[in-house]
Amino acid sequence: MIFDLDLDRVRNRPGIKWERHGNDVLSAWVADMDLEVPDFITSAVIERIKEGGLGYGFYDEPIPVLEAFKTRMSKAFDWSVATSDVLRVHDVIQGLEWVLETLTPQDSSIVVQTPVYPPFYSSVEGTGRNWVANPLRETEDGWELDFNHLEEVAARNDVSALLLCHPHNPCGFVMNKTDLAHVVDIANRNDLLIISDEIHCDLVYSPNTHVPTASISDVAAERTVTLIAATKTFNMAGLRMAFIHSSSTRYAPLLKEIRPRMLGGINGLGQVATVAGWEHGDQWIAELVEGLDHNRHFLSALLNEHLPQVRYRLPQATYLSWLDCRALELGDDPAEVFLSRGKVALNSGLDFGAEGAGFVRLNFATSPEMLTMLVERMASAI
Repeated sequence: MIFDLDLDRVRNRPGIKWERHGNDVLSAWVADMDLEVPDFITSAVIERIKEGGLGYGFYDEPIPVLEAFKTRMSKAFDWSVATSDVLRVHDVIQGLEWVLETLTPQDSSIVVQTPVYPPFYSSVEGTGRNWVANPLRETEDGWELDFNHLEEVAARNDVSALLLCHPHNPCGFVMNKTDLAHVVDIANRNDLLIISDEIHCDLVYSPNTHVPTASISDVAAERTVTLIAATKTFNMAGLRMAFIHSSSTRYAPLLKEIRPRMLGGINGLGQVATVAGWEHGDQWIAELVEGLDHNRHFLSALLNEHLPQVRYRLPQATYLSWLDCRALELGDDPAEVFLSRGKVALNSGLDFGAEGAGFVRLNFATSPEMLTMLVERMASAI
């Protein structure tokens, strides 16, 4: 089982997740899983190295990773794409910044559903744009888009784009086809670009399903630029490989004007690993999602036992939980308290926007044993 982990190995693993705070702190913050990289990924990378394939490559068509992208989107999401509509980049956020620079006016405003992944804010601000919050609404049934508010902000003259986190990080909200159709309609009526970050597309729990934004209609395809990668799915963010897709007659030609050397040659091992994942990873993904599904429910049981004051809505996707700790009266940044008193590293809700005050984000992509230790330590801090 991929969730049966050697906890000493996990706590001494190289990388920012466990090195930043030291192995006496239990780390459940940055979005790396504690799971081992799948054997079919490591075998493909090692074989490439053994063959001496670390020189120039991946330029001549057909380009394997683009063919794998096309096949994967069709097989997993019933989304037909052309390889000519795909650009390779090093990571999703690099792609996001290129899209913002290329397709939105300087000083224009970008609508984001808050609370949201912190690099959305820094990328929007760093490219000289402004962000406009369209806060998600919490209901008895979970999280949902506030369409009335979205209609209002989308109509502003300064707004040029809607930036979707789909599935949503940190709330784990999954937009269905009806939601997406409403978003596309709003964008179309207000002449807005849709930028859809879909990096967590494989990590969706039944009965929810991932629907690529661009796939729902011709209008959606014309309005949308999609950002996507296999790195979250296969726990290999360090291999630096992602994609920008657009079949829009308006946006795609502008994106393709970038000089290739501005992007740089894309990591060859990242491409090898991505191909291996998409060609051989179906069974592993199924086991991964099954284990994460167990963990999201197990986390609920642990919180009910040890920290019943914490409000937790089961995410519909991702391996990230958004925990409302305000009833604990730990102030705006409970993550600091859990770290200083309990030696548990979580993401501060404040990093996700104003709506994150009193919240933490906990990464539950670990073993049930580690998850138990995390929650028990959190409880000991109270």
